[in-house]
Amino acid sequence: MKPWIIPATLVGGIALGAAALAVAITAGPDSSARPAAASAATDPPSGGDTTTTPVGATRTITVMGEGIVKGKPDVMTINLGVQTRDNTANGALDQANEKATQLIATLKGAGVQPDDITTTDVSIYPQYDSAGQHVVGYNASYQVVARFKDLTKAGEVIDAAASAVGDAITLGGVSFSIDDTGALKQQARVGAVNAAKAQADQLSAAAGTKVGRVLTINETSVAMPYPQYYAGAPAADKASTPIEPGTQQVSLNVTVVYELVD
Repeated sequence: MKPWIIPATLVGGIALGAAALAVAITAGPDSSARPAAASAATDPPSGGDTTTTPVGATRTITVMGEGIVKGKPDVMTINLGVQTRDNTANGALDQANEKATQLIATLKGAGVQPDDITTTDVSIYPQYDSAGQHVVGYNASYQVVARFKDLTKAGEVIDAAASAVGDAITLGGVSFSIDDTGALKQQARVGAVNAAKAQADQLSAAAGTKVGRVLTINETSVAMPYPQYYAGAPAADKASTPIEPGTQQVSLNVTVVYELVD
């Protein structure tokens, strides 16, 4: 019986085909996991051979997950002030000081703690005629920022301040914030890790493998709540100024590297 002889050219073709074989997997966007990036990798093999994985090499997959948690603001920051005008600089400043004293007393009477009231500006400047050549008077202003934690009385505080100083009142707006975001960060962190794990499971299942232990985990960013502003001048003869604090969100991202196992 003659032995089977395979031509050398055919052997080379089979070897070349096996060496060139590669599998690529892509994953579409997943709104629940919200990954910013996901990739699979192996440790670089030695000898410059990029078609085989050396025995014992660690295969990994890197994913990113985002956690978002909403919270109710519990602090209101008010930007209030007074503005006065007089023929002399001293006269304008005296009026501003008197009105500012009334304003601060009103805020304290409404429950704002003294440590939560900060003077941010005291200024006086000349007022010119239409030609811009002659001084016809002086304007003085006094501005404070007050933090108020009883949001149920937010509108009443603004109205009381307007009533105390009358037409001299100025309102630069109010903003809302969450005083302590620690608990919200913890919830967002758990959500981000769960989202990353779900994405890793989807990718590994599509590749015919499984997710193993966590190799590294990194918290990449934290988005603090942005203040929500309300601007407008209250009128003392109208109903209480309506204030709605709404909700704010804390966003946190994590990048996790998992080991892939068979």
